[in-house]
Amino acid sequence: MDNLTNRIAVVTGAGDGIGRGIAIALAEAGAHIAIADIDTEAATRVATELTAAGHTASPFHVDVADPDSLTALAEEVRTSLGPASILCNNAGVMLDGPLTQVSAADWQWILDVNLHGVIKGVRAFIDQLRAAAASDGFGAQIVNTGSMAGLAPRTYLDYGIYSASKAAVVSYSENLRAELEPETIGVSVLCPSTVSTRIWEADRNRPAGLGPGRPVPRPDRVKDAIDGNAVGQLVLNGIRHNRAYIFTSDDARPRVEERHAAILADIERHETDSQ
Repeated sequence: MDNLTNRIAVVTGAGDGIGRGIAIALAEAGAHIAIADIDTEAATRVATELTAAGHTASPFHVDVADPDSLTALAEEVRTSLGPASILCNNAGVMLDGPLTQVSAADWQWILDVNLHGVIKGVRAFIDQLRAAAASDGFGAQIVNTGSMAGLAPRTYLDYGIYSASKAAVVSYSENLRAELEPETIGVSVLCPSTVSTRIWEADRNRPAGLGPGRPVPRPDRVKDAIDGNAVGQLVLNGIRHNRAYIFTSDDARPRVEERHAAILADIERHETDSQ
């Protein structure tokens, strides 16, 4: 998908961080952007910023954990901007803690946003994406925000609940890519390493009904990390080339190689034991 001019792009979690960076990159490439976020004020700030720069952007409220909210967003986008041909399921939250101690409410929150928000986002917009792909012959694109934690988790940290949700997003995206390829709908999974965002403060948007949250301690490595705007440019490139995986840092290779080496070692042990 090389030419993004006048295409309708929906970005969830676009009020800040990576989502804002994606929205800016797509707008600068000529797309019309639906800035969707649970924080309506943040969405409005980004939409105002893009509009002032001469781009087309509109703010929308969405709670990706609520399928009715996503359905309403899809209809609002269709009627106000037109059918979407780019969907970036980017909204996400983070929580730490030992897997044996995190609560059922913690699991519900993480999975409802990080995994089910992606699944429900695709379900809400798939008809628009299919129509867009069929109408102009240039296809459509879905970008789901996973994480390097979903490919090669830092198991020495208490990020197991987050890593599990992102591993599911990676697998879902891989399978969805194969399923939608015949329809000229590309699917990419964004696998960021450390990015300078406010995800460490994700508990600010935790539903009150799930009990009190807690901020995740901000690691020292964040101070040297890239920001959301830089990630946005990488996502734009990934969309243009229909990348299956979009990476953000040079640490991706060693982390994946280390994990795969451990897997292959046990495959070899299995093969030896089977002889």
